Amino acid sequence: MLKLPDRIGPLPRLKRQDATTAGRPVERRLAAIMAMDVVSYSRLMGADEVGTLRALQAHRREMIDSNVTAHRGRVVKTTGDGLLVEFPSAVEAVACAIAIQHGVAGRNTGVAEDKRLIFRIGINVGDIISEEGDIFGDGVNVAARLESLCEPGGLCISRAVRDQVRDKLPVAFDDLGEQQVKNIARPVRAFGLAPAAIASIPEIASQGVATSASRGRLWIIAAALAVMIAGGGAWWMVRAPRTEAPAPTTPITAARASIAILPLEALGAEGGSDYFAEGLTEDIIAALGRFRELSVMSLGAVFAYKGKHPAPAEVGRDLKVRYVVEGLIRRGPERIRVSVSLTDTDHGAVLWSEKYEAEPKDIFAVQDQITRQITGTLALRVTNLELATSASKPPNNLEAYDLVLRGRALLSRPTRSANAQARDLFERAIARDPNYAPAYVGLGQVNLRASNLGWTEDPGEARERAEKLAQKAVALDDLSSSAHALLGDVAVHFGDYDRALEELNRAIDLNGSDAESYDHLVSVLLYRGDTSGAIAAGEFVGQLQREIPETTAFDLGTAYLLADRGAEAIRILEPVVGRNPGVSYPNIMLAAAYAAVGRQQEAERQAKNVRERFPAFSRDRFGSALHDPTLRANLNHMLEKAGL
Repeated sequence: MLKLPDRIGPLPRLKRQDATTAGRPVERRLAAIMAMDVVSYSRLMGADEVGTLRALQAHRREMIDSNVTAHRGRVVKTTGDGLLVEFPSAVEAVACAIAIQHGVAGRNTGVAEDKRLIFRIGINVGDIISEEGDIFGDGVNVAARLESLCEPGGLCISRAVRDQVRDKLPVAFDDLGEQQVKNIARPVRAFGLAPAAIASIPEIASQGVATSASRGRLWIIAAALAVMIAGGGAWWMVRAPRTEAPAPTTPITAARASIAILPLEALGAEGGSDYFAEGLTEDIIAALGRFRELSVMSLGAVFAYKGKHPAPAEVGRDLKVRYVVEGLIRRGPERIRVSVSLTDTDHGAVLWSEKYEAEPKDIFAVQDQITRQITGTLALRVTNLELATSASKPPNNLEAYDLVLRGRALLSRPTRSANAQARDLFERAIARDPNYAPAYVGLGQVNLRASNLGWTEDPGEARERAEKLAQKAVALDDLSSSAHALLGDVAVHFGDYDRALEELNRAIDLNGSDAESYDHLVSVLLYRGDTSGAIAAGEFVGQLQREIPETTAFDLGTAYLLADRGAEAIRILEPVVGRNPGVSYPNIMLAAAYAAVGRQQEAERQAKNVRERFPAFSRDRFGSALHDPTLRANLNHMLEKAGL
């Protein structure tokens, strides 16, 4: 059976021991890897061996090594003319590479062209194997291959790196397309930065970087924590204040909901709690930044407020943000407790607060779990607040962003008239901004819903329109998790579950806290026969919002039923039927659930209700979307037992 991606559940991802070498455990972790070397090094050495070697050593001693240290990198090894460097963050790696290329260009001023040292740099983010200080794996190999593709004096990065640094550094990379590289099975999507582009970038390297004294203090903390957690990586870093970089497509003119995550406060700060709080703050900022319609202030922008307890209104004025998030961490030997609140900066009102608890059995798993829960819930809360705000505005002269918000609010109502009104709003949004991807996603959802619920004379055509709209949204913004989620949902309704799973995995790769992507994933895994995976995905959606969407609740209830967890199926399906007595599928599945647990009288009463409300129902094709014939047979047996 297909396993659910590691994104669900408190699974350790940054460090795990899953193999051994000569009896020793092998450590795996996620890291940013930078590979760099000197262009035409052999020619330079042939012309002036001693001079070239001295120039390279001076570059390292006076400029390269200091930049690596400033950006929290670690030189893994040298290869004569090259370096392999590991960073805890893609942002740090790219900022360091740009600083190095700036420095090299400056040092080459006045040097004869045939004697200049010019570097190529490649950067990748990936899973690496660490052993005795060295690192191995595809993550390293891809970085080396990208370096070989790099223009002399420039920078070449993978798609994973581009996704993480986008909107966090004032840099616009050129898309170099899919590249087939040596000894790597799949093509690598590469992005490049030419020397001229690097020269035009402002000095971002020094922005947000700690002073040497504070860096020393942080490294002491890092070392202490590393001993405590057996070699785990460091999480804290200061980034440059956010500079809005131009999007690769026509810029979206509508304003986005703006939010600042203030540094979480560690009460007591014993045993590395302060360091843990800083790392968790950064992770929440990075994860929330993946929501394309939220404008999230960088860690560098909010770090000045650490320990100062400013009023939300003050933060709102200083950073020009609509929402502020504050939180406390209490970390003990047996429990980690995190409390978080969301405040409206205009009115000073607390809009939402929540507490989270976890056992610190695996510190990385705890960090990942809390990050995803807080991020997903925050995103949903802010989105709902934005929906409510837009709904109160007059319907005239709205920007595309507000039109889309109003359309989404209508999509939450399962009625034909609401769907028609939403269609009008999304079409108006597209007319106002033809390059606004969320408007195409919304219109695609309208068409798919019309197809599914019989609100159109040609369901097949509506489904095809939904697919084209999703493809248009992806073309406009390939980093939109919602666009990929819609493509996946359309593929489900075409019965192409493999493609659906591919698109949904892409959506979750882009945004692991997006409940919408997991909503669709429940259906895909259920239809493919992976009931345990569908249940895990559905329960994760339930962690992010108290009331999960009706369609997700139906799929989750069905998964419970087919996994022989009938009581839980009833718990999920009864409220759905209560809220939607006129919708057939939940009513039918509830009858089967009653029969499965032996509540025969209720099963027969529910079956009678189904026959009266939906006289056209037939068991012949019900459940045909399930690929597993055993599951279909089990469902058919339960329906028959209920009297359907």
